[in-house]
Amino acid sequence: MTFQKSTWFRLHRWILQALPIAACLAAVAVGQNPVPQIVGPVKPSAVAPGGGGFALAVYGANFVPGAVVTWNGQPRRTTFVSARELHAHILAADIAKNTAGLISVTNSGGIHSSASWAQVEVHKPITTVALRPPQSYSFGGYLLLPADFNHDGILDLVGQYGDQVVFRPGNGTGGFPFGSVVGRYYDSSGGAFGDFNGDDNLDLVFAQSLPDHPEVWASVALGDGQGRFKFGGHLSNVNDPTVGAGFIQAGDFNGDGKLDLIVSDLQGFSLFLGRGDGAFYHVTNIADSTYGVHGMCIGDFNQDGKLDVALLANPSGGSSGTYIYLFLGNGDGTFQPEQTVLSTSSIFGRYLQLSDFNGDGNLDLAFGTDSQICVLLGNGDGTFQLPACHTVGTQFQFTYAVSDINSDGNPDLIVSNYYNFNNAELDVYLGNGDGTFQFPQRISAPEAELGIVVGDFNANGLLDLAFQTAQGMDVLRQW
Repeated sequence: MTFQKSTWFRLHRWILQALPIAACLAAVAVGQNPVPQIVGPVKPSAVAPGGGGFALAVYGANFVPGAVVTWNGQPRRTTFVSARELHAHILAADIAKNTAGLISVTNSGGIHSSASWAQVEVHKPITTVALRPPQSYSFGGYLLLPADFNHDGILDLVGQYGDQVVFRPGNGTGGFPFGSVVGRYYDSSGGAFGDFNGDDNLDLVFAQSLPDHPEVWASVALGDGQGRFKFGGHLSNVNDPTVGAGFIQAGDFNGDGKLDLIVSDLQGFSLFLGRGDGAFYHVTNIADSTYGVHGMCIGDFNQDGKLDVALLANPSGGSSGTYIYLFLGNGDGTFQPEQTVLSTSSIFGRYLQLSDFNGDGNLDLAFGTDSQICVLLGNGDGTFQLPACHTVGTQFQFTYAVSDINSDGNPDLIVSNYYNFNNAELDVYLGNGDGTFQFPQRISAPEAELGIVVGDFNANGLLDLAFQTAQGMDVLRQW
């Protein structure tokens, strides 16, 4: 199906391409390296304990010669392959016992991949997923971000508590005691983390709705590396009323060594360039009133080492019609005209996610429909194969995550079906490593109607689950 664009959007796109970069972007500092970004799973994503050292392939964008991969904060010998691929030598001592290795990347000049991380599960592959009884918390809801905010090597969580954003440090056994209040007036429209002011501590940006200040759409909270945060400024749409809060992603889109923000709303997405001190300024919108955005991912889909943007859209605005648009980044804060990756009028899509389902090093995409999860295998050049859809639920009553839950090195589908208040189940579709999946394992579990966050919260080599609910979250740890 052909998607008809508005006259305004065609004109806007022409202007964006024609304007000199210097007229709309801050000059990139000479010799400054970009902020590296890990995107998708590393390879292998899991290994058995007790083996010898091995080569780990790390995929992403903005890598430079001299970049170093770290394992739980410790540098490992690294080979630069390209701007989107690094190979690191992981030591036998790193995998001597069941554990989890947090993977990050540092570019020359000490610029860290603070907006992204990966995890290697050190555990013998399992065939049956078994979860401990859930531990419930009153925070989580519409915002749940996992990262190591206090530099102790353990995954922490930042989540929603009413209209507050709160920090909960991980205790290493899968528990999350209270830490601190990050900010107030959260409006349930997204958030992101990264080092926004260059002090090597993770900061936060979260959507916000302030009384009597409708121009403010987000707030920045600067972290001190110990779990405390201070106000870092507001982001407002005073100069452009079309910018609104939605999906928020952090990355260095213009290669100046400072994290930027991509923010989506129903009309498209907007770029805010970072100043490097925690402040951001609005550069441009890529928008069309007919888009109807319902999902957004960033990654390097054409293997040029530059961050791209993928949008899942419902242009018709009804219950059917799904499009995936890809905007290839030029690495200077501008984007090429959109490519239509998927166009169908028969289904309604949501929950756009990315992974590497067939282990070829190319980023793939997945999205949910009313009853299926559809996987589009990437060709590595910005194009994708036709979607393969797998029935997992009914009538939009499911959420899902993509991760290697059984530590065999293949991405799996983790699906929470919530049929009614008293009837929910967790279905695990183990991946075969070629983009196909096995018959589901069904586990009785609470519902996760708002989303699923995955991480090895107790570092035992098996991934755990955090179910986002209207009441907060339920943490389900693997044995």
